[in-house]
Amino acid sequence: MFSPQRTMGQYTTPKKTVQYMTRKLLSELPEKSTLKVLDPATGDGIFIHTLLEEGLTAENLYAFDIDQKTASPHPEVHFYYEDFLKVDQRGQYDAIIGNPPYKSKRQSPYFSENRERIEREFGKIGTHNLYSLFIHKGIQCLKPGGVMTMIVQDSFLTNIYYKNFREFLLKETEIKEIILAPRRLFHKGKADVRTAIITLKKRDLKAPVSTQMRLVDRLNEQNYDHPPEGTIQYLSQQTFEQMPAYNFSINVPEDILRHFEAPYQALGSVLKGGTGISTGDDRSFLRPFKEGHAPSDWIPFYKNGGRKDAWFYEPKYYIHKDWPDYVDSGGNFTVRNRAYFYKRGITCSSMGVDFSAALLPEGSLFGVNANLFPEHEEDLYYFLGLLNSKLMKYMVRKVLNRTNMITSGYIKKIPYIEPDPLQKQVMIETARSIVEKKKEDPTFQTGEWEMLVDQTVYEIYGISKSSRSKVHDFCHDIMEKI
Repeated sequence: MFSPQRTMGQYTTPKKTVQYMTRKLLSELPEKSTLKVLDPATGDGIFIHTLLEEGLTAENLYAFDIDQKTASPHPEVHFYYEDFLKVDQRGQYDAIIGNPPYKSKRQSPYFSENRERIEREFGKIGTHNLYSLFIHKGIQCLKPGGVMTMIVQDSFLTNIYYKNFREFLLKETEIKEIILAPRRLFHKGKADVRTAIITLKKRDLKAPVSTQMRLVDRLNEQNYDHPPEGTIQYLSQQTFEQMPAYNFSINVPEDILRHFEAPYQALGSVLKGGTGISTGDDRSFLRPFKEGHAPSDWIPFYKNGGRKDAWFYEPKYYIHKDWPDYVDSGGNFTVRNRAYFYKRGITCSSMGVDFSAALLPEGSLFGVNANLFPEHEEDLYYFLGLLNSKLMKYMVRKVLNRTNMITSGYIKKIPYIEPDPLQKQVMIETARSIVEKKKEDPTFQTGEWEMLVDQTVYEIYGISKSSRSKVHDFCHDIMEKI
């Protein structure tokens, strides 16, 4: 059984992280003797205690918590049993700090219990997680020029569901800093959650944003004041405004970022397709057969490859040729992109830390992973090589979507640059050779061939040696770097 705190999405923030957040907040504010500071989900009160240690007086501190079992963090602090998302205190605070709850719409009954109010107040930014609602409400409660520092799930950085939320932050605030906190920061609380510390200043909408953002890549330790060399980047906030879906990219080299600046040609302009068949019950409709032993009335079905399946792999599942009979049967069997069925294409992994692409053989069907088809079939092996390059993996996982669910929509946003004929031919011949070798021997080591692919793609996209090094470092250990 989870504790009430886990159920609400509340986790104790490590003291060292709280100390940094507190100092960062105060460094962005004027004279602190008259500040009015709020912790909107105080929990164990660690932020209030740290603010007091930093010299703020209790009479200037305010704390809310929805949990009636929560004790006041200090007898002289203004403490209220309040649902912060229901308060109306616009423009009341100089600063807001804290660790709001992380619970999605699927995880928390709070959304269904307060559906109409949440949709009315937060619908424009998207009602997907409590933490984004807390930040939105917090910005409303800040005075002009007020500052907020929060530690939240990092899903808001790139997930498409948070597009409107990111746009809201860019319009309403100056982003001072985003730090990707250590991946295991909350493991002591048995929470496997990736987090980011974000510091914002409420904008005077008539004044332009003049400062640069400080962006710090994923840390291994809580060394926020002195991150390792090469993990810090300073960018204009306008950079995020130019990104597809307003994505917030952290410590991505500028010669890679420039490819995403609008307007640019996206890969989706030359690669079509997407998801295919969703059976609603794979156990009932799909069958595994040993290689070469599938009955003639069963069709190869590709649903989700993995890292070891890059370039080519034999089908792991089959679906019966009578599958069309189930489309209108009234169940959950749904079909999309039927026009691409049985054609040769590219099938991509959709779940997991890594990303890979493999040949989709002619005569096959495919599931709800990304399946892509070139406008000109003769370019098939070029795009197969392109998608298996380290640069494309970096663009997908570091820039476009930091989560472990990669859909065709993200892949189609990759910037596309038309190669010269020689570069294209090198890629086609190399990719075709790799596929043929993998067909003969699934354990064939593709490392040397992939180096040629990577080199060619770097040249096509004009990527510097230093940026290539960052790409390789990221792709070598995505789990730790993401």
